Amino acid sequence: MDSLKNAYGEKTLKQIFKNAKKVFFVGIGGISMSSLAEYCIYLGKEVYGYDRERNEACKKLERVAKKIKYCSTPDSASHMDLVVYTSAMSHDNFEIQCAIRERLPLVSRAELLGCIMSDFTHRIGVAGMHGKSTVTSLIAHIYEYASLNPTVFCGAVMKEYLSPYKFGTKENIIFEACEYKDSFLEFCPTDAIILNIDRDHPDYFKTDGQIISSFQKYADKGDRVFINADDNMSSLLKIKSPVTFGISSRAVYEAKNICTKYGTKFTVYRGSTPVTDCTLKQSGEHMIYNALCAFATAYENGIPKDAIKEAIYTFKGSERRLEFYKKVQGGGSVFFDYAHHPAEIKATISALSEMRFSNILCIFQPHTYSRTYALYKEFAACAKGAARLIVTDIYPAREENIYGVSQEALAKDMGGEYISSIEEISNEIKNCKNDAIVIMGAGDIIKIKKFL
Repeated sequence: MDSLKNAYGEKTLKQIFKNAKKVFFVGIGGISMSSLAEYCIYLGKEVYGYDRERNEACKKLERVAKKIKYCSTPDSASHMDLVVYTSAMSHDNFEIQCAIRERLPLVSRAELLGCIMSDFTHRIGVAGMHGKSTVTSLIAHIYEYASLNPTVFCGAVMKEYLSPYKFGTKENIIFEACEYKDSFLEFCPTDAIILNIDRDHPDYFKTDGQIISSFQKYADKGDRVFINADDNMSSLLKIKSPVTFGISSRAVYEAKNICTKYGTKFTVYRGSTPVTDCTLKQSGEHMIYNALCAFATAYENGIPKDAIKEAIYTFKGSERRLEFYKKVQGGGSVFFDYAHHPAEIKATISALSEMRFSNILCIFQPHTYSRTYALYKEFAACAKGAARLIVTDIYPAREENIYGVSQEALAKDMGGEYISSIEEISNEIKNCKNDAIVIMGAGDIIKIKKFL
């Protein structure tokens, strides 16, 4: 549990936010934090912030924010009306300590987003261990296609908007509901979506029971719940009359007549009645689930089936979700993907196989020591569909290696090879004969672009 969490009631926090003229963001460069900062500027507030490094989000904010610092100092947040922090930032941070010392209103990113969304009439929250950003993007695209002008907060850059956020009316808000540290329990969805439940974030979730309990609490917040009928852990939730979707189990919405020969096509059934055929430009079984969930959500909310069908067909996807980058001199197609969990790695390699690639080179950057340690056996078996695997250094994020895990040993046990140097890996890519190269991970592996 977050030791900084304040016991503001909804009414008090809304009043604090309404009256706040100067808002300081600790960790402003994060994708969700920068979106909230942009929203505050959109509302006419002065935005200040701190982050450890100057990334693209910071560069963009520098043009509209009052001041962003990259050196933590004891008085940076002094005299602010509201201080917002991300869970990725240490509580020892000077700006957080300044807020505590001066008794300034101090809230988490999730608390602020929960406060903001409470003013919207219809609130669609997309939760699940995998696929949140893609489904948030797709539902947003459907709503935009239907001329509903939604407000959107996504955890990845949406290609339709070239941004992780979009500010529309206060009728519909579509948001990614992250489970890490129970952030999604700060939210108030009218439609609570649960794509899947899996073992992840072992630094916070210690047991499967804790994970199930958190998702149950999230589901209980929704007026209506959409849930994956084929997901084993999701089936453990106690939900009255959920809107289910699935492929292999009986569900309210089912995908049938699936064809992956040329793209991805399937027929949506509601009960025993066929509704419409859908075509996706993206490949992989996981994308069928994503599209089926988005269809069910939009259709249950009264959006015409033809508008949903066209939006699904024209959907461009999200950044770093099996995103084509370029072809290299050897002729191979390079893709970037955010996969950092064994289930996601399997799904990505499977999707490439469906795209008729038969000689896949996978470059994988493990993400956090705790995840690598807790899911070690699953990682060891997840990349068997790749012809060649290169594993690079574990991205530590907020952690130290107290687990004794080794990237060298992981590479061997996954059936691959360990290469530390990004430049050396880029040379391997440029000289390889593979027909597909997928560079995956949630860390800074994206920096390899400058060598390609």
